[in-house]
Amino acid sequence: MTKIMKKIYLNIALLASLSLGACTDFLEEHPKSFLSPDNFYQTAEDINAGLNAVYRAPQDRYSRNWAGPCWFEWGTDICEITDKSTWAHHNEIARLPSTFNASSEIPEDFWEYTFNHVKDANNLLAVLSNAPITEEEKLLVEGQTRALRAFLYFDAVRVFNGVPLLLEANSDIDYLKTAVRATPEEIYDAVIKDLQFAISVLPEQWESANDYGRITKGGAAAMLAKVYLTMAGYPLHQTDKLMEAKTILQDFVENKAYGSQYELLPEYSQVFDENSGPGNEGVWIINFTRGTYDQGSRIHTEFAPLELYYAPGLGLTYGGGWSDGLPTDRFYNSYDKEHDKRFKFTYWTSTADIPEEYDALMPKDENGNPEHITFYRPHIKKFREKTPNDNSQYTSLDHSIIRYADVLLMYAEVLNELDDAKCYTYLNMVRARAGLEPVANMTKDEFRNHLMLERAWELCFEGDRKFDLVRWGVYATRTPEWNPQVVGNIKANKHEFWPVPQSQIDIDSNLTQNPGW
Repeated sequence: MTKIMKKIYLNIALLASLSLGACTDFLEEHPKSFLSPDNFYQTAEDINAGLNAVYRAPQDRYSRNWAGPCWFEWGTDICEITDKSTWAHHNEIARLPSTFNASSEIPEDFWEYTFNHVKDANNLLAVLSNAPITEEEKLLVEGQTRALRAFLYFDAVRVFNGVPLLLEANSDIDYLKTAVRATPEEIYDAVIKDLQFAISVLPEQWESANDYGRITKGGAAAMLAKVYLTMAGYPLHQTDKLMEAKTILQDFVENKAYGSQYELLPEYSQVFDENSGPGNEGVWIINFTRGTYDQGSRIHTEFAPLELYYAPGLGLTYGGGWSDGLPTDRFYNSYDKEHDKRFKFTYWTSTADIPEEYDALMPKDENGNPEHITFYRPHIKKFREKTPNDNSQYTSLDHSIIRYADVLLMYAEVLNELDDAKCYTYLNMVRARAGLEPVANMTKDEFRNHLMLERAWELCFEGDRKFDLVRWGVYATRTPEWNPQVVGNIKANKHEFWPVPQSQIDIDSNLTQNPGW
């Protein structure tokens, strides 16, 4: 376990006294029941514990929230929920039935998750000026904390299209009960300022191996480029932000202004190998450590086959899981299955696909041949460990919020939108690693449509597909063409954003509801 995470599990109960409990509504707790941040942050160790608590946010987002890796993959062109799932709250966001409404569980969970961690960040920022650490250390803590707050609000604005913008520690319950939703423009302005500050103070690389997993200048810059790219699309359509994104991405890719270490690993499979990945391809990563009590990553367990969970002698210990996210048939069949290395690495249909691991584990027929298990649908295996794969322990495979392949594809997208033929260079770098021939001579629209698939082939199931579809303005049209589970349910100008939880509106009548809900 690295230094940045080693205290988080010991301190999380204590830090809960500085944040609103995860099992309570955002605005319900009375502030007198909490320790004051000034009373808690007395030593350098306290500051480190506070920063570790803020770093927990992306771990919760991509792993600890139940089926969190699927929340923004379900209900898209590439990902369905298994028809074996009986969990209504999961099926609601995957199928978008009429029962998905402002009282649904997952939007409320995401709202609470967001503001629990925003409060942690604001509490830490509030005490930094008097913290018993050097001025340089204060800047580094502030840069990381503001980058993580930007991460939280960037997600929140893409999920709800407007939430209260709380940028200072405030435990005044009357104030919190009257907070209004900021406009998307106001939220993006705050996100940009936080990321710009982080870029200005964070290092290109952290010197100590113990600091592996900390946010870098490059991580904040790549996130800012994605922010600008999102603002250029639906719903803001601020196309002037394309030039802002281009400037950052050109500096990142061509000028190496944010670090010279970033590269595509030679093989796609290496990105998801515990021993090699994400390596120098990781730009903003989540550091996981194998172990129970939420120390490791649950991501693979969400996608692992249910058939293995129920198989005698296998279960979670040997790669079983919940089959929560499955590829849509059309997306699965959209690959160049013969040549695209990503296809073979991403999917499996039977334990026979990994004989070196499962031959010895399977029962044998009368001839001594293994009787392999065939899954009812193709399953996603890109996040799995090699067996023994004890999913009850969770894995130590670090997850990339942004990796260099994403940066290259963002750069290709921006260049195409700005009519720059160099767009092919960066798209084809990603294709070459996958074993595919370069593409060329497409119209602007053809390139854009191809890029929609290229981003899916490269980044599928990594947690953000819905946000791409929304910013491209195709979420409500493309998704039902590829995903039969949402046909007849998905509605334009409604499902692009989740409803503001009714429980929060009941507390704060100043909160308005999104259109269509």
